[in-house]
Amino acid sequence: MPMSWTCHEINVEKVCGSGDSFVIRNNVRPSPANTERACLRGVNLGGWLVLEKWMAPDLFAVASSAEDEWTLLSSGGAEAREAVREFRRTFITEQDIRWLKTEGGIDAVRLPVGYWCLDEYAKGTPYLSTQHLVDALFGWAERYGLKVLLDLHGMSGSQNGEHHSGQSGKVNWLEPRHREKNLEIVRAVAARWGHRKALLGLGLGNEVAEKEQTVMDRVASMVSCFTPEYPRSYWVEVARFYAEAAELVEPLLHRDVLLVLDTCWDIDRWTLDKLHGVSGRIVVDYHHYQCMTDEAGSVEEHLQTEELSKILVEQDFRPFPVILGEFSLALKPEAEGYQSRSNWPQQFFQRQVGLAEKHTFGWFFWNYKMAREGWPHWSYRESVEKGWIEPHRFLKQDS
Repeated sequence: MPMSWTCHEINVEKVCGSGDSFVIRNNVRPSPANTERACLRGVNLGGWLVLEKWMAPDLFAVASSAEDEWTLLSSGGAEAREAVREFRRTFITEQDIRWLKTEGGIDAVRLPVGYWCLDEYAKGTPYLSTQHLVDALFGWAERYGLKVLLDLHGMSGSQNGEHHSGQSGKVNWLEPRHREKNLEIVRAVAARWGHRKALLGLGLGNEVAEKEQTVMDRVASMVSCFTPEYPRSYWVEVARFYAEAAELVEPLLHRDVLLVLDTCWDIDRWTLDKLHGVSGRIVVDYHHYQCMTDEAGSVEEHLQTEELSKILVEQDFRPFPVILGEFSLALKPEAEGYQSRSNWPQQFFQRQVGLAEKHTFGWFFWNYKMAREGWPHWSYRESVEKGWIEPHRFLKQDS
C-alpha cells in the first residue's frame, strides 16, 4: 500500500520518520513505520550564490560573451567582481526571508551553492567566496523559523557541464583530483553548517548528468557485476561517491539532517540495491518542468499534469521519500490558451502543488524571484503579487 502523506506543522522527525526509518544500513530495506509526513512548502533562492545569466542578464553586461560565473569573473575584471558583490548584497536580504515566512506561506528555502562557498575553496579560482552570505542566511532563517536545504549546485569539475554548475563544459567531477576535492568540500560544508538549527538537508550535487561514455565504459557497465576489476559504470561511481560522502558527514550533521540525492531527471534512478552502501536519512529530489517539451501543446493539456501525476503516484511505491525540488509556472508561449486564458497560472500552481502535497513531503518553487523583468512564471513573489499563488491559504491552514 502507498503511504499516506499529511500536511501539518514542520517536524523533521516526521519528515524522515523516527529511528532508522528511511535509513539504509547494511543493505536492509527501510521500514517506514511513521506514515504521517510533513509537507514542506518552499522556494529556491537560485541565481544568487550560483549565478545564472538567464536570470540576471544585466549582471553579465560587463562580459557579454560569458555564459557562466567562472567566465564572467575571470574575464570581466574588477568591474564584474564589484557588480557581483553588490548584486549578492542586495538580491536576497533579511527582508526577503521575513516576507517568505510572514506573507509568503513558506516553510523552507533551497539554497544552491557552489564549491567556492567556503573561503578556502574560493582561493585560487575566479570565484568569490559566499561563506559570509550563507552564514547570514542561516541566521535569518533561524530568526524567522525557516528551514534551509543546502544544495551543492556546483561541484569541482562540474557534475553536469551546465552553466548553472558555475562552469559549463565537461563533466569531470568524478575525475580523481576533482573527486577527492569534492569529498573534502562536502565534509567542510558539513563541518561549518551541519549543526545549524535551520539546516534541513544537504544536497550532494544538483542535476548530475551522465558523462559521455567510451566503448570501454559501456562494456565495463555490462560486465562489472561479474568482473569487479573492470572500471565501474558511471552511476555505480556516483553511488560510491554518495556512500563515501555520507560516511564523512554523518558525525558532523545533527541527527535530523536529510541527505538529498538528485534523481537526475529519472525518478527510477535510485533503488535500494544501487544505494546499498549509503547511510543516512535519504531523500530523492525530482525536478519537473512542463515547458521543457518538444511540443507546446495546449494549456488545458498541461493543466492535467498527467506526467507529473504518474511519476509521483509511482513514487508512493518506491523505497525513498521524495521532494519536488524544482518546478515553475512556465509553459511555452505558443501553447494554445496561453494568452487567452488569464487564470491558467493559478490553476497550474494548484494542480502541481496538489500532487506534491499528496505524494511527497515537500515542494520548492523555482525561483523565489528573478533579477529581470517579464518572467513572472519563474518568480514566486511576482506570482503572489499577480494573484496566481495565494499564500494566505497556506497561512490559514497552519494557523
